Formats: sequence, structure tokens, C-alpha cells
Amino acid sequence: MKPRRILLAVAVLGALVPPLRAHGGPYLPPPTVPAPPPVLPLMPVGPVGSAPAAPSAPRPAAAITAGPMGPALVGPGAPAARSVTASGANALGADLTLWNIWWNHNKAPYLELKTHVHSPGAMTGDVRRLPEQETRPDLRPTEQQVRERIVPALLAVLEQETNNDLVTGALIALAKVGDGGGIEDSARFVSALARFLADKNQEIRETSAVSLGILANPRATPTLANLLWDTEQGRELVKQTEVDYRTRAFAAYGLGLIGARATSESDRKVILAVLRRALDTDQTATPDLAVACVVAYSIVPLSAIGSSAALDVRNASMLESSRREQLEYLLALLRDRERHVLVRAQCPIALARVLSAPADGVETFRAEIAAELMQLIERDRERAELIQSCVLALGQLGTNAGRGLDAKIRATLEDVAKKAAEPQARGFALIAMAQVGGRFGADPSAAGLEDAADFLIDQMLDGKSAQRSWAGLASGVLGYELARSSVAAPALERLQRVVRTLLTDERDPSNRGAFAIAAGLLGDQESGPLLLKYLTQEIVDETRGQIATGLALMRQREALEPLRRIIGESTYKPLLLAECSMAAAILEDKEAPPMLAQLLERANGLAAEASISTALGYIGDVRSVDALLRGLGPGQSAFRTDCARGFAAVGLGNVADKESLPWNSKLALGLNYRAATATLTEPAVKKGILDIL
Repeated sequence: MKPRRILLAVAVLGALVPPLRAHGGPYLPPPTVPAPPPVLPLMPVGPVGSAPAAPSAPRPAAAITAGPMGPALVGPGAPAARSVTASGANALGADLTLWNIWWNHNKAPYLELKTHVHSPGAMTGDVRRLPEQETRPDLRPTEQQVRERIVPALLAVLEQETNNDLVTGALIALAKVGDGGGIEDSARFVSALARFLADKNQEIRETSAVSLGILANPRATPTLANLLWDTEQGRELVKQTEVDYRTRAFAAYGLGLIGARATSESDRKVILAVLRRALDTDQTATPDLAVACVVAYSIVPLSAIGSSAALDVRNASMLESSRREQLEYLLALLRDRERHVLVRAQCPIALARVLSAPADGVETFRAEIAAELMQLIERDRERAELIQSCVLALGQLGTNAGRGLDAKIRATLEDVAKKAAEPQARGFALIAMAQVGGRFGADPSAAGLEDAADFLIDQMLDGKSAQRSWAGLASGVLGYELARSSVAAPALERLQRVVRTLLTDERDPSNRGAFAIAAGLLGDQESGPLLLKYLTQEIVDETRGQIATGLALMRQREALEPLRRIIGESTYKPLLLAECSMAAAILEDKEAPPMLAQLLERANGLAAEASISTALGYIGDVRSVDALLRGLGPGQSAFRTDCARGFAAVGLGNVADKESLPWNSKLALGLNYRAATATLTEPAVKKGILDIL
């Protein structure tokens, strides 16, 4: 965006803010300005090619629902476990205090799945190499395959289909693939995704909104801004008398996703201004919209740092032009006790994210923000969500320096882990202690590293059962950071030894799964034979999948044969199938994708087709494309149900994803998912943005 255009847009945003409800901060504008017209001219929204916009079809009476996460299987004919989703909860009423929920929200950077999937890897057996693989350095689909085969198939689905599951799956998939940066494709993709904003089905409307964010094209910013602000043009886009709060919340998340990938500081400033105005004028009945705006705001840090003077929330400017002003605004929100507690609870994480984004000069604000968070922990013990978020934020701000601020942070985390009445805060404190212990600061002694390791070992050995599993996972997190550093840390060997001992003695399946992943993160090869033994036993699927993950993380290639066997036997066990397939992919086994493709060809029934398509999407490479395209159709699809075809669309989106990490990891990493609204994450029904495949 050109400088003159950004200045004009910012001026419009600053001048046309409507009356605001009071929140106790002098940064608010006077309540006398009329409501605004649309932010910027909208992209034209119309049918792709010559096909008319398709009306919504009624949902089938049995078996299938779909949300923005793509298809989900429920009811008659569905597999026993729900489809694997980003939330990590695979059953209704899941206990959200369990360690595995945190792991499933945060595991993406530890697994680095796409890196392993696209590597040349080792190929054994009789798997044939495609001609282009002889000269190509990896197994990712070529740009030509993506543009000439995958994109047309997804666009055809959006032009021709009305089924809820199929449309939502194709919307997300097309957005993941991306427009490739070309001007013509850019306009075509935005138009193809945006026309479903007027669909009669709520899930399709909100999926359309967030898909524009996943696409990450700044051309979609005006469309999402009008939805978020509920302007006349926004209402025209959805063909309703108002833009419902769920669609508005998903539009906010979409704006954050665009800003997170934006290369232009001007584009980021416009998005921050749009989000801030929505926050300051929000009068919806639920906190969904405000929570969405805070979370989206947190992933759009500005490059300019601003003055290094102490933060002053009383003089926070109307429009952010620097990182400093972002921090001041977030602090003002955090201190505003008229705000809903769930909105305030997202502010500590947002502060940590904005502060932690790489830049010279932000260190000057760290002490002030950390002190604010530690004071909240002491003062607001009745606010469980606030305490949890402050703890997680301190884990992102502290280092293993031996003295001063960092020593105070570790002391605060230790106190919470030992004394907090609320179990989630205790678990989060252990993870935060691991993150702090593994982060090196200016102090070369790194004395806090050994202190953090000693504390986690004490909690593994002497803590209650639930505390031991959190401490075990945290030990893995700490060990992972140590293994990546060039520092020789005696603590690493001590952590490996304790985790190995507990793996031998542990009888609780959940705890054993935590220690298995910890052993993998610690790279403890000596635990490999024991985990291989457990992998072949008949144990609960979830724990077995966690053991497979541990083996993969420690690079135990001896696990490949049993993993292939489990994959072949788990057609109707989607959770186990996905976990073991991902483990094989991390071990860079190039037999897994064609093996799954063959299983897909022989699949019989919705459950098998859906679970294999999902697994193939997670780990698929160029050799998966043909099988998924046959499953998708359109025309004569290999699958009998639209729900299964929706899973094939999701799989294609994953195979051709433009990003190395899942798109919603930007929102999920380090987030307090316990301070959640229904549009952020809703484990019982899988209709939040973090639940999207």
C-alpha cells in the first residue's frame, strides 16, 4: 500500500469512530462522532467464472456435521473417536486441565512436520520414485501441480457444490494453498472465498471470513474490516440486517492472520487500527468479539519500537505507530476492570507476544511488563484465567539469567507451581519454568538453568500424579531447548535419567504418554527400547500415539516397521492412525504416504475414507495428490459421501499448504486456551477457530 493511501486510511479510521462505551481510559475518543462509512472500497465479490452463487443445501439428517474446521464425523456411521483437530480434545467433556491439551495446542514447532514430509528422506521396499523426484531436492508438490491440478479442483468444488462439509473443507484448503502472489489469481481467490459470506449457513459464512485471513492477502482487509465493524457494506456482504457476532469474530481473526504475514508496515497499521476501533466500540452480548480482537492484535507487532521511556497508558495514542504504543494500549486493556475477565485474560499473552517479536530495543519494556504481571498474580488470585495467562506470559518473557528480574520471575513461577489452588495454573507454571530455564539471556552464567531443572525433577519425583505428568512434559520442553543450544548442560543428562526411570515405573497411561513425549524431546536414545516395547502392547490409542510421537522425536528408526503395521491396522482408529502416520513422517519414512494412498483406494465407508484422508493430508507429499483428487472429485468421485470428499479437500489443502507450520499455530502457540470463548475454541463441539483442521 502506498504511503498516501495508508495515511488517508488511518485518517479515516481515526476521524470516523462512533460513540464508545466507557472503559476508564483516557485513550478513548469523545462520544460525539457519527458512525463511519466503509473503511476502504471492497473487492468485488461474485461467482467464480460464470457459475452462479450456490444456495445452501439442507444438512443431511444423519451422521454429519461440519464447522469451520472442515468436516467432523458424528452420529451413525462415524468412527468411534472424533476427527483429530487442533484443539487436542477428542471426546466430549474432555478434562482441559490435562497436559496433552497444552501439547496439542503447542506441538507444531517441536514436530516440524512439513520439514520432514518434504525432505528427500529414505525410501525402502518396492516403492517407485516418480521421474521428477530423481532431480528434485524434496517431495513437495511443484508449483505447476498446485496451480494446474489442485487449485482447479478446489475451485470447481466451490462453483458446483452446496454441501456444508464439502464447501467448508474446500474454502479452508484453497486458502491454505494461497494465490501465489499473482495479481490475477489474487483477485480470483479473494472473490471465490468471499462470495460465501452470503451463504445461509452460519458455519459456511464464518468459514468464508476466516479463509480470507488464511489466504493472507491484504486485498481482503477492507472486506474483513466491514464485516468486523458491521457496516452497511458488511451487512450487504452477508445479505443480513446485521453481521452476526460469530462472523465478526472470525473476521477479526482473519485480519490478524493477514497482519501476521504482511510485509508492509502500513498494512499492519491499518489492521491494528481496525481491530482497535472494534474493541473500543464493542457492545455485543458475549466477549467473543473482543477476545478475537485482542488475540488478532497480538500477532501483528509493528517493526518501529518507539521511545524507550517508561510506558504510559494514560497517554496511549489513538492509533498505534510503534511497538511501544501497542504495549501501552494492551496494558490499558489489562487494567480496565470494566472489561470482561476473558478479554483481560488475553492481554498478558498479547503483551508477551508483542514484546517478544524480534526487534532491537524492546528489552527496555520487559521489566515493566513482567512486574505488572507478577503483581497481578499476587493481587488477583480469585481470577483464575488472569493468573493462568500471567503465568504463561512470564514463561515467554523470562530467561535463565541468575539474578535480578529473571530470578524474580522464576521465584514467582515456582510459588504458583507449589501453592496455587487452581490446577491449571500449576501446570502452566511448570511449562513456563521450562521455557524460562531454556532461554538464554545476557547473563553468561545461566545459573537459572540448573535451578529450573532441579525444580522440575523435584516435581516429577515428589508431585501428585497430575503434577508429575506436567513436570515430565515440561522437562522435555526444557531439554529440547538445551539440545538446540551449543551450551553443554549437565542438567540435560539428569533430566533424561529421571524421565527414563519414571517411564519404567509409571502405570498411569496419561502420565506414561507425557514421559514418552518428554523422552523424545530430550533426545534420550536409551529410552528407545522401552518405548518400542510399549508401542507393540495393546494400550489405549491416545497413549500409544504419544509413544509413537516420542519415538519419532528421538529419531528411533527401529520404530518404522511397527508404525507401518499399526497404520495398516488402524483404518477405523483416526486418532491413532494420524499420530502414527505423523510419527512415520517425522522419521522421514517415504513409504507412509503411498501406503496410505493404497489404503484410501481400498477404503470402504465414511469412517475409513475420512480418517485415511485426514492422515494423508497431515503427512502427504506429491505422491498423495492423485489419491486425494480422486476422492475429492468433482464428477465421479471415488468417495460415496460428501463428508468424505470434504476430508479429501482438507487433505489437499494440507499437502499444498503455503506455510511450513499450521496456519492457526500463530494463534495457538502460548495461548491461554482456558480463557476461551466459543469462537476461539470449544472442545465439546469443535466450532472455534483453534479447532479447524
